[in-house]
Amino acid sequence: SLVQLGYGVHQKRIRATIASTTSNIAVDIASDKEETKNLLEAAEIPVPRGTVVRTAEGLQEAIEKYGYPLVIKPIDSNHGKGNTTNITNREQALKAFESAKIYSRSVIVEKFITGFDFRVLVINYKFICAALRTPASVTGDGVNTIQWLIDETNNDPRRGYGHEKVLTQITVDQSTEKMLNDKGYMLTTVPPNGELVLLKTTANLSTGGTSTDITDEVHPVNIFLAERIARIIGLDICGIDIMAADLHTPIYENGGAVLEVNAAPGFRMHIDPSEGLPRNAAEPVINMLFP
Repeated sequence: SLVQLGYGVHQKRIRATIASTTSNIAVDIASDKEETKNLLEAAEIPVPRGTVVRTAEGLQEAIEKYGYPLVIKPIDSNHGKGNTTNITNREQALKAFESAKIYSRSVIVEKFITGFDFRVLVINYKFICAALRTPASVTGDGVNTIQWLIDETNNDPRRGYGHEKVLTQITVDQSTEKMLNDKGYMLTTVPPNGELVLLKTTANLSTGGTSTDITDEVHPVNIFLAERIARIIGLDICGIDIMAADLHTPIYENGGAVLEVNAAPGFRMHIDPSEGLPRNAAEPVINMLFP
């Protein structure tokens, strides 16, 4: 995915959504969730309370300190891999700890913030757009099974494998089965008409999630906050994950928190959202590279 624009002294390179102007140190910081959190916390940005653990004993201490519900995730993974949210008992916590350990030696345990999952895109330290991300889900019709509804959803021509299309196919994995079991459901269950059945804990597009553009609703305080976060980390192309009730009030007021900062953020959810206005996320990158 390496693209070169121009030749000679004026050439610029892009790989995925990292540009030749992007700081290597900033990418490194963003890849380490704990380091990111420490920097943001020091700058008075609201982040969830939590700690890093490496052992089951450490996990127990964190549970006693922060209480349920919790989120457990690897310190350095992407696309929501190994993340488990809304953990409410020790058994779930141990399972989540094991699945996070697959991706990273160190694991973050933090307070589960309730709300909606938002992604804010900042390019060249300027706010560009924002999207509400909804996890992969199906809506019951009172007739068909969950498996049938998943297959039907996957027939959408906009859904492909990996990043080949606007949306990604929904796959059934351990986390999907756990979510269904928690509700007392199986893949053969027929959900009632109109019921939304969530199939993933994270709202990533790469796990089958959808996006709704909310750029015009974002409060100026949150815009300023997002631009400031990009400066603190030093990332010129920056995706910020915020969990909050909404973004049209300042997150300082509605109990929201900044969960993560992403280097090489996906543009699919902004360029071709499932609902709302498409945003041209590519143009500001070109304007930054060739002012």
